[in-house]
Amino acid sequence: MAPQKYIPPRAANYLRLAAAGVLIGMGLRGMLHDLPLRALFWDASWWTWFAHMFGFTWKEWVTSARVDQWINVIDFSIGAFLTATGLMILLANRFKSFKRMLPFAKLVFVAAWFFLLIQYFLNFKEAFWQAGNLLEHSLQMIALPLWFFVLLVNEFGRSGHKAAPGQREGKGLLWVIRLAIALTFIGHGFYAAGVHPVPANFVLMTQSGLGVGESAARSMLLLVGILDFLAAGLLLLPWKKAWVVALGWIIPWAILTTLARLWSYGGLVDSQTLITQWIPEVIIRLPHVFVPLALWTIIRVRSASSVEARPQVQGKLKEQG
Repeated sequence: MAPQKYIPPRAANYLRLAAAGVLIGMGLRGMLHDLPLRALFWDASWWTWFAHMFGFTWKEWVTSARVDQWINVIDFSIGAFLTATGLMILLANRFKSFKRMLPFAKLVFVAAWFFLLIQYFLNFKEAFWQAGNLLEHSLQMIALPLWFFVLLVNEFGRSGHKAAPGQREGKGLLWVIRLAIALTFIGHGFYAAGVHPVPANFVLMTQSGLGVGESAARSMLLLVGILDFLAAGLLLLPWKKAWVVALGWIIPWAILTTLARLWSYGGLVDSQTLITQWIPEVIIRLPHVFVPLALWTIIRVRSASSVEARPQVQGKLKEQG
């Protein structure tokens, strides 16, 4: 009999796709469009000392074509590194020698996660420190370490270097996944329901995608925000049935909002803008789909295992009686 996995292989694969998606999407954003590095390099309160160190006045620094060119080079370099790391994750199961590469891969993944966290911190800064901005990126921020943790435990369990985790650790993993999903949808709900100012692109995508006016779009977003809060609350309850109900809303809505960037902007922008700006945005949001799918798979497999194990337990009790 094959050793029991920490989580089902299909769920682990969903987590792998989530980690690869956020890295490739962010990498393509850096190579084809723009990372939020100017929120750092063009902040006078943070960067004036650096400009003066190289002999620039602040006005010269922010208007310098050479400085702007170097920012673009850094953009592209980070983007290329993140894309390559994402492709390595995507193709990891095709390489038999991947396990031997783990010590090197750990360093690569830590560096990639560091660059990701910088991008989300700068997004948070650009959004004027709105809590919703940080919360709605929770799944994107956790996708890489979550997948790598599961990879290590699954592989060690299979190779015999480490015993498979017990039920307590399994519950801990489910709690982390549920919390990350809940925080993401709370953050989205903050914007949709108007706790923070409703982003113009939310309204535009709703209008363009559904063919409704602005007033109707805002009313629909308010309803969506309320449903997001309810789903997040259900995920934080200690009952699997509540999680299943929440995922019944979260998974379809995550798919729709991820693909909305394509169908909403497809008729509004030229093909180059669609490819360089909006396709990366779709790929970045893949964790919003694949991590909930992983949770759904874990719940289904464990529920099925419990049903199968029940007659065996009852049989043993009868034998002992």
